[in-house]
Amino acid sequence: MHKELQDILALIRGQASPLALATLLRVEGSSYRRPGSRLLTDGNQVLRGSLSGGCLEGEVLARSQEVLADGVPRLLRYDLRGEIDLVWGTGSGCEGVLDILVEKLDPASPQPWLNWLEDVLRHRRSLRLATCLEAGFTRRRLEEGEPPKEGETLELIPPPVCLWLLGASDDSRPLVHLAKALGWTVSLLDHRPAFAQAERFPEADQVLSGHPSQRIPGLELDERCAVVLMTHNYLKDQEALRSLCLSKAGYLGLMGSRARSRKMVAELAAEGTHLGDRFHSPVGLDLGAEDPETIALAILAEIQATFQGRVGGPLQVTQTPVSAR
Repeated sequence: MHKELQDILALIRGQASPLALATLLRVEGSSYRRPGSRLLTDGNQVLRGSLSGGCLEGEVLARSQEVLADGVPRLLRYDLRGEIDLVWGTGSGCEGVLDILVEKLDPASPQPWLNWLEDVLRHRRSLRLATCLEAGFTRRRLEEGEPPKEGETLELIPPPVCLWLLGASDDSRPLVHLAKALGWTVSLLDHRPAFAQAERFPEADQVLSGHPSQRIPGLELDERCAVVLMTHNYLKDQEALRSLCLSKAGYLGLMGSRARSRKMVAELAAEGTHLGDRFHSPVGLDLGAEDPETIALAILAEIQATFQGRVGGPLQVTQTPVSAR
């Protein structure tokens, strides 16, 4: 779940008067935003979110006022292909057809599906949300493997990325800051009590002290968890990898040189510990990073690409649709 949706949920929780929520349900062709993007408004201004490059927001805001007035949800369709796009904006080049649902959220009648979204954050359980616009407007939660019914639009909402940093040195600070800006949960573990201090990382969700072999088994790492080893201590990184290979973490990154990594991997393999394709070292994309901030950017970019099934190359040399970037 990205930061935008988390912010929208927080605004809904803190609002006493009705709001309108616009959700991009379907896209045919290309679009600036992908399905699942949302916009929250009080009818006068956009409180958070976007649905396009700016060409549709004014129109959706006007229709939101109608929904707030009569409470009737509306399904809006906008065709932004070719020259038709000029009608809506300044030639944003979306080249797609967008279906947008606008609905009223009334604190007096809370919607159950908003609680399901909260559960994604609280319990790290993916949500499969089916929306039906035929014969009345309904939403339901699908179990894993359950197909949507005819006429339903399916939205997959995974939990936010969980990032664990093994090493609480100063070069971890930019990683914590940037990852929190993305809406990720971020925690640190360090075997040195003097480094593992919560006041050194006020943005972190938790800061733990302890040796990797003792702490890692209790971290409950799942497939949406990434672990970056940056203790700069060879034996501690190796100790951590022994425990991490038994976890479900979907991404393991090791900071250091190729020679250091090859030596460590070879020694672990000789013991029967194999890390597989989820292991990345040297960690991060090749962005020409030179300082802690750009190194952090390169690491988080690789984690994002990995969890999205991408290689991290330029869009202009790939065939990836812009709406699925």
